[in-house]
Amino acid sequence: MATKADFWKLTPLPIAVAAIATAIPAPAVAAPLPYGPDTCISGLVWREARAGDTVCVTPAFRQRTALENSTPGANKNPNAGSGPESCSQGYVWREAFDGDTICVTPDIRAENKAANANAQANYQRNQPGAGGADVVFEVTGGGTVYSINTDPDQGTAPEDTAAPWSRRATVAPDVHLLQVVVVTKTGMQGCRISIDGRVVVEQPPGMAAHCIYNR
Repeated sequence: MATKADFWKLTPLPIAVAAIATAIPAPAVAAPLPYGPDTCISGLVWREARAGDTVCVTPAFRQRTALENSTPGANKNPNAGSGPESCSQGYVWREAFDGDTICVTPDIRAENKAANANAQANYQRNQPGAGGADVVFEVTGGGTVYSINTDPDQGTAPEDTAAPWSRRATVAPDVHLLQVVVVTKTGMQGCRISIDGRVVVEQPPGMAAHCIYNR
């Protein structure tokens, strides 16, 4: 006959969580950055020199880039010595990304290289106070477990791991779901999740220790 431990060992974590999540109230989810992890700081927008280019620049910079992209053959001279993409005299490749052969003035190329160099500094996630949260996952009580899993995933604590147990992680601002799932082998376990030293969810030792928090 299949036991409760067998269920937890054979069931993928998302399914296992769904089986008990209805018993655990979840706080409201914090609003994520509006355009994902590459959201620009106020006043800047994505350059979009090509699909997926999220380097942050001024709106005027992006508008100029769009105009350059709309006339890719401008300022080219195929006979200038660097192949069919050669630029006319006084122009150089833009080099906003590897392989970018749009021909622009040297000043514009320098501006693109500077934007690339400053890319990380212009994302909201990298501003002071927007760093990753210090999260501690804990298993309380005593005895041993078949497994311990956390989300974000950092690997499974193996069978016969003893409680109490803890794991620390730095969690990025765009990660909202935190949880620890314990499959008891002996004794009784509880769980706790703390963010930056503040306990946000806790469950006393008992059956099916599972702490979940949406921040």
